[in-house]
Amino acid sequence: MVMQFRTIPLAQRQDIFFKLVTLQDAKSKGIRESKKIIIDQFQIDDATLEKITEEGMDRNWPPLSENEEDSQVADSDVDSDSVKSIVSSEEALETIESSEEAIETIESSEEALETIEPADEATDEVTHTPEA
Repeated sequence: MVMQFRTIPLAQRQDIFFKLVTLQDAKSKGIRESKKIIIDQFQIDDATLEKITEEGMDRNWPPLSENEEDSQVADSDVDSDSVKSIVSSEEALETIESSEEAIETIESSEEALETIEPADEATDEVTHTPEA
């Protein structure tokens, strides 16, 4: 299932942008390949990635907003295996967080169901006999 732009929380959009820029700056992958990696990893479509990219550039999200020394990833010794390891670790964390959110949603739903009266009790009918 492909996630749509409007359903992706701000923090996740920022994370997507950060990882895309980091991959591109590391020069281990070309722009097209970096986009494909991010699209596959986050299960989004190309249009959604473009909107996130525009938003990140317009709002100067990290790593763009970091000071010059920190954002010189392209000139550092970062190799593709390091980037893949970081991306894989963060992906695993996101999966755990998503699972925890799903569990909380289920627990909230169960609590809500417990507060609803059973249908039999809520719809007891009162019958009247006509007076003669």
